[in-house]
Amino acid sequence: MIDEKEIFNEVHGNISIVCPDDCVGADLAAMAGRAISNKARSICVNSSKIADMWPWLEKAKTKIIARFIIDGAINESFMSDLSIKISSAFRDGADGAIIFMDVSRLRKFAAEISSIRDDLFFNKSFGIGLDITKIDAFDWENLFGILKLIRADSLCLVFDNDTGNKSDFVGRVFAALNANRNGWDGNLNFMFGQNIIRIDQTYRLIQQMMPGVVSKTEFFIDIDMA
Repeated sequence: MIDEKEIFNEVHGNISIVCPDDCVGADLAAMAGRAISNKARSICVNSSKIADMWPWLEKAKTKIIARFIIDGAINESFMSDLSIKISSAFRDGADGAIIFMDVSRLRKFAAEISSIRDDLFFNKSFGIGLDITKIDAFDWENLFGILKLIRADSLCLVFDNDTGNKSDFVGRVFAALNANRNGWDGNLNFMFGQNIIRIDQTYRLIQQMMPGVVSKTEFFIDIDMA
C-alpha cells in the first residue's frame, strides 16, 4: 500500500503549486499562504490573476509563474495579443511564464516566437507545457530540438487523463528522460494534479536515470495535497 504522506515528504523539496483558474479574492491570499508555508518553489497562476497574487508573495521566495493556454490558430494577430498579455503579466509581478498547447502547435509557435523570445522573456523564465500522452517515443528528439531552438528554460509535462496501464505512463516518462536532448539544457517539470502514484514513479525514475537533475525538477501539485 502506498504511503502518500511518506511520498509527499520525500518530494517536498521539489514541490510547486497550481492555483486554480477560479481562485479569487481571499482565496488567492490563502493560496499564497499555503505556497509560503510549504516552501513551494513556484506557484502557477492564471495570467489574469498575477496582479492580485503578487502583493502576497512580493517578499517570498516562491516564484510566480503566469499560465497561458494556446487553443486556437497561431498567427500574427494572435502572437501580438499573446506578447502583450505576457508583458503585462511580467509587469504585474510574474517571474516567468508557461505556455500550454497541444504538441501539434509547437512547431508553428516556435517559428513565431523565435524572433521575439529574447526581448519578451528578458530576465524571465520561459516554459512550454505539453500533454505527455500526446508525445510518442520517437517524437522526443525533434521536440527537444525545438526547445533548444527557442531557448525554452523548461518543459512542463501534463498528465490529466490517467488510463492506467493503457497510458504507458512509465514508458513515456522513461522515453522523455532517455531521449537525446540535442544540447537542450532546460528543466523537465511535471504537472500531475493529485496523482501521488505518478509523482512517485517519476521521482524514482529521475533518481535512477538522471540523479544530477533531481534538485532542479519541480512537481506542480493541486493545493489541497500540500
